[in-house]
Amino acid sequence: MITPLTQVVAHPLTGTAGHPVDARTGADFDTRTYSLMKHGDLPSTHRLADGLAEALIAQVPSLLTEQRPVILPVAYLVAPPACRYLADRIAERLTVARRVSGTVAPEARVIHVRKDSVTHIDYAASSAQDRRNDLASIGFRLTGPVRDAVAIVVDDVRVTGLAEQVMVDLLQDNGVGQIVTAYVATCDEQLAADPSVEAALNHAQVASIHDMLPSVRRGEFVPTIRFLKRMLADPDVADFLAACPPELVERFRADAEATGADFLAGYPAGTTALFTESDSRSTNTVGRSAG
Repeated sequence: MITPLTQVVAHPLTGTAGHPVDARTGADFDTRTYSLMKHGDLPSTHRLADGLAEALIAQVPSLLTEQRPVILPVAYLVAPPACRYLADRIAERLTVARRVSGTVAPEARVIHVRKDSVTHIDYAASSAQDRRNDLASIGFRLTGPVRDAVAIVVDDVRVTGLAEQVMVDLLQDNGVGQIVTAYVATCDEQLAADPSVEAALNHAQVASIHDMLPSVRRGEFVPTIRFLKRMLADPDVADFLAACPPELVERFRADAEATGADFLAGYPAGTTALFTESDSRSTNTVGRSAG
């Protein structure tokens, strides 16, 4: 039996990597907000998630009255991708909308699809074949039941659709009832053919890890795997960490350590800087307590 599949897109993009345009409205795509979202700015994440939630409700109105469980599966190992935070917000918005409509059913919820390793390449800058090879090397495991559920697969952008297909296959193999893929943005054929498009979107506003310090200082930053890898690879990581609150430094360390020894080995200088900053904060805290 073929699982029904629907695609919802908030911003279908055309144009060029340097100037993407919403094909539906003709307006310039808000690359600044998108770039900040990809690197962990929470207000930007909520802004894009709210727009995608509205598109879901408009294009799949049955979600408001659906009696089957509504789940939002997101794949990651430890540190989540940006789409985990998009999915959290969308689940909240859908739950509220379903209650307002009078639907008595369990709340929409995010479920963790556990990867057995992190992506080994810079996905945004890689060819389709390199993406296929990388995805084929990673195992994916569901951590909750999906049979007969309505699954909303949330992602930030669709360029090749390869990651989507891995998730769709996994859900279908486990008896999901319906699949809705939901994207903040998709690229038309011409735009998707430009290998620089995804990297251009990601870095439109965030050219340096230091560009995220305003979000950190406002307490509006959430750690993502993309930012963790970028931070550990940056030669200025020590200066960035020195400007972060202790609890964020500890979150970075916990995520890095839990991702595994192979991950840490890929960023020797960044890992040393992270552990040094973390140990320094711990020593200072102990010293103040003793005093």
